[in-house]
Amino acid sequence: MREQHSLSELVSDRLPTLLKQQKQLEQMQRCAGQVDGEIVGTGQADFTQDNVIYQFSHQGKRFQLIDVPGIEGNESKYEAMVQAAIAKAHLVFYVNGTNKKPEEKTAQKIKHYLNRDAKVYAICNLRGKADSYEFDHDRESLERTHKDALATREQTREVLEGILGAELVSGCQSLQGLLGFTSVAFDERGLTSIHPSRADLLKSQRAYKQDFISQQAMRSFSQLDKLHKVIGDGCANFEVDIVESNKRKVVRLLQDTVSDLRKQRDEHTAFAEKIGAEVKECQEVIRKSVEDFESSFSSKRRGALDRFFNQLTSAAREAVEEHFSNKDDVARVIEQHVEDGQEQLSERLEEIQEQQLAELSQAIERAVKRLQENAERMSFQQRLSEAANSSLSLSSAMDAISFNISDFGGFLLSVGGYALSGFGIGTVFPGIGNIVGAIVGGLFGLLAAGLSYVFGGRAKKIADAQEQVAKAIRAEREKVTETFKRDTKEMLAKIKEQIEGSVLRQLSSERDKMDEVTALFDEKIASLQALKNQVEAKPYGTI
Repeated sequence: MREQHSLSELVSDRLPTLLKQQKQLEQMQRCAGQVDGEIVGTGQADFTQDNVIYQFSHQGKRFQLIDVPGIEGNESKYEAMVQAAIAKAHLVFYVNGTNKKPEEKTAQKIKHYLNRDAKVYAICNLRGKADSYEFDHDRESLERTHKDALATREQTREVLEGILGAELVSGCQSLQGLLGFTSVAFDERGLTSIHPSRADLLKSQRAYKQDFISQQAMRSFSQLDKLHKVIGDGCANFEVDIVESNKRKVVRLLQDTVSDLRKQRDEHTAFAEKIGAEVKECQEVIRKSVEDFESSFSSKRRGALDRFFNQLTSAAREAVEEHFSNKDDVARVIEQHVEDGQEQLSERLEEIQEQQLAELSQAIERAVKRLQENAERMSFQQRLSEAANSSLSLSSAMDAISFNISDFGGFLLSVGGYALSGFGIGTVFPGIGNIVGAIVGGLFGLLAAGLSYVFGGRAKKIADAQEQVAKAIRAEREKVTETFKRDTKEMLAKIKEQIEGSVLRQLSSERDKMDEVTALFDEKIASLQALKNQVEAKPYGTI
């Protein structure tokens, strides 16, 4: 009795559970092949919210189909996923499900995502319920039944080719995606393979079967076979397609880099021309200042020497008149005047030199400072222009180029600091002491002869002696003046040489450097263009 009671309890306690499990097992057995449709969109916005990878095989080779989130809406949160998927792809399917041509911004997004990586095959997915194909003439041609289909397809191709380029759009076709899907969602027994949870898809499949004579008729009308062939061809040629995709990437990268380099070169050239004109004007101002300096310096030195000899002549006349009877006193007075006058002349020449060089230095500094200010202004304007065009950025390939454009153009900002480095003329008066001193010996000989051998009245003797002294001074003055001119010319040549070497040559050197940058641009552009031509010349599928 106890065993019977235990068996009764077991049956009453566990039988409902066993029956339930048996029912679930039978349902799982019936639905074992019903796996399709679970990943089909429900119409919800952003149904696909992550990259979903589907593995499949074709002729013994494994491939991946990567489903990515849509790009028509605000897909910024999915951008990284879309880029990661497209970077792996050698063929990208763009599905236009709007029954109208894609917006230009959508095509721009596609271009942004492609980034030279792959070709695009466009699919215009047409929507239609079963009653759209109720009559025989409705099932003759997909694009004839859907009146906007042909225009949508052509407009889609036109927009994509206009943005991406015809070479990147490998094709564009119409497709009734839901009809195509339901036409192949059958198992080998002819039973539906759509998962029971997708009642909407099952309903559509049953409705379509009522209008079409067979599953193959559904499939052919949907144009799924055409898409199947595109995928099959892509799988068969994937190796050369990948090579060709990489070639396109390299070519586009090179072209973009060349375009960016040309833009930068043109901007640099325009900037260099403006700076060059400013540098040239600065050099002209400096040279004009040097010319003014030469004229003023020579005039003031000549005036100082003239004053010395005029005062010497006047002092000699007075000495002869006052000490006529004693030639030693005459000689002493003149000698003292020569000594004092020579010291004053040296001081005056040094004063002239310091004053004139100071004025020349100030003129050069003003010119250089003006150049510096103009360079800063133009550099600032160029930065503003670059900021205004910041949407056009350099390709990442520019990082490989071994120079920075910003290194050039800033040189003028420091020119004021070094332009006058080493500029200076020593206080040199070549031969002045010896030249003036030579006057005294010759003058004394003439004085002795004049005082000893001139006869007549005292006034006449004094006048004759004064004339002889003046004549002797004039003769010496002519000799000294020629030597003095030569010395002045040598000093001016030395000053001019220093300015040419320190300031003007440095400015010219900076202009040459900017020209060298332009030449470097041209060299880089020519090299990259030659490489681009070389890659493009390779046969299809080779590198």
